[in-house]
Amino acid sequence: MQNPRGSLLQDPVFRAVTAAGGLLLLGAFAAWHYNALLSAAGGLLHILRPLLLGVLFATMLEPPFTRLQTDFARFACKHHRNPAAKWIMPFSLAGAVIPPLAVLCSIVCILIPQLMQSVRLFTENFGFYSSNLQGMMSRYADTALAKTVPAARIEELLGSLQTRLPEFLRKTYDYTASAVEVLLDLGIGTVFSLYLLADRHRLSAQFRTVCTRLAGKQRTARITAQARRVCSTFARFLSSQCKEALMLGALCWLGMTLLHFPYPVLISVIIGVTNIVPYIGPLAGTVPAVLLLLLIQPRSAVWFVVFIVVLQQLESNLIYPRVVGSSVGLPPAWVLAAIVICGGLWGAGGMLLGVPLAAVLYAVLFPEEA
Repeated sequence: MQNPRGSLLQDPVFRAVTAAGGLLLLGAFAAWHYNALLSAAGGLLHILRPLLLGVLFATMLEPPFTRLQTDFARFACKHHRNPAAKWIMPFSLAGAVIPPLAVLCSIVCILIPQLMQSVRLFTENFGFYSSNLQGMMSRYADTALAKTVPAARIEELLGSLQTRLPEFLRKTYDYTASAVEVLLDLGIGTVFSLYLLADRHRLSAQFRTVCTRLAGKQRTARITAQARRVCSTFARFLSSQCKEALMLGALCWLGMTLLHFPYPVLISVIIGVTNIVPYIGPLAGTVPAVLLLLLIQPRSAVWFVVFIVVLQQLESNLIYPRVVGSSVGLPPAWVLAAIVICGGLWGAGGMLLGVPLAAVLYAVLFPEEA
C-alpha cells in the first residue's frame, strides 16, 4: 500500500507551495526584525572586515602572483636549479606585493602632508573667502539674479555654509582613531592575503571537497566556475578602476598646477577618489570642487568646469577604453542600477562593489551575453 504522506512529499506542486510559504515566512520575519538583523549584519561585517579585505587583496594579487610563480619555475627548470624551487613561493609573493605596496606608501607619504596643509590653509582662510563671496554678491545685487533669488535667501545660504563647512573640515582631524583602525585592518588584511596566496591550492582543494560532500560533483563544478568568475570580475574591475582613478588624479593635479588653480592637491584627490565609482563618480567629485573654488576664486570656478569637462572627455575617449575597457562586460543601465541600489544600501563601499556584483549576476542570468 502506497504511503499517502510520501506521495504528497513527492508532489512538485506541494513542494513549490511549501517552498513559497517558507520564503514568505522568512521575508516576513526579516521585515519585522529588519533593524535588529541589519545591526547584527553590520556588526558581523565589522568583525570580518580584515578577513574580507584579505580576500579582496588576494583576488587582486593573484594574477601577478601566478605569472611570477610560472616565470620563476620556468627559470629554475631552464637552468636546472632544483634547490631554487623552494624560493619560488617567497620570491613570487614578494614580487606581487612589494611593488604596489611601495607605490601606495610613496603616494601616501607625499600626498598626506600636502593634503593636510591644503585643508588647514582653507580652514584658516575660510572667513576671508566667505567675505569675498559676500562682497561679490552685493556688487551684483542689481542684476537679474537678485530679482529672481532674494538677497535674504543668499545671505542665509552663505551663513549656513560659513558655519557648517569649517566644522566639517575641522572634523577631518578628529578621524585619527578611525584612520588608525582602518590602517590596522589593512595590515591584517594584507598579511591574511599572503597566507591565502601561499596556501591557495590546499584551500581550493578543501573548498571543493566540502562542496562535493554537500552538493555533489555537478553542482560543485558550477559553484567553482562561478567562484572563479567572481574572483576574476572583482580583480579586473577594482584594479582597472584604481589605475584609472590614479591616472585621472595625476592629470588633474598636473593641469591645475600648470593653469595655476588654487589647492590642486586637495581638489585632485577629490576628483581621483570619486572617479573610482563609474558614471556618478565624476559628477560627485566635480560638484564639491566647484563649490570650493566658488568660495576661493569665483571666476576660476568657471574655468575649472571647462578644464574638468575637457579632462573627462580625454579620460572617456583615451584612458578609459585602454585601461578599463569592457572589464566587467555590463550594460550601462545595469551599472547605474547597481550603483544606485548598492549605494543606497551600503553607502560608498556599496557603490564601488555593486558593479562587480551586478556583473556576476548578469553573467549568471545571461551567460550567452557575458
